[in-house]
Amino acid sequence: MFRSVVFAIILFTASFTGCTDSSPNRTIVTFQIDSDGDDFWVYLYTVPRTKMGNFTIVSSDGNDTASSAYSHQKKISFDDLTKDSENFISFTFKADLSDVHWELNCKLKVSLDSTDNKMILDAIILNEDDVDDYDEKEWKLPYSTPLNYK
Repeated sequence: MFRSVVFAIILFTASFTGCTDSSPNRTIVTFQIDSDGDDFWVYLYTVPRTKMGNFTIVSSDGNDTASSAYSHQKKISFDDLTKDSENFISFTFKADLSDVHWELNCKLKVSLDSTDNKMILDAIILNEDDVDDYDEKEWKLPYSTPLNYK
């Protein structure tokens, strides 16, 4: 009987390993985008695995928020979203935990260099403090990057 109780306690403790309520200064929030060839999948997750206050994905499709979650994913179709004059789609990816906020603002479009076997996105990373300050990048999928503290 004693062995069964000890074994149950060990299993119970091990099942929660990696699922923590961490402090924001030890949390990295990561954005990842990938494609299955037709649609794109956006993921927001934390390292270490931490239950966040909110994960939010903002696009012309609206706001999609997951509260009190360890991660958030959303399927998006570039064909269904509103594009600007250069065919870019604006996205904002946000997360918050204990009054600390992470954010990534960007504009994305499928690159002309994409093929059926290799998806590439043209990305413009926007700096909210200065609208003339931005970085142009090429993202080969799958692509991931951490969100910045806001």
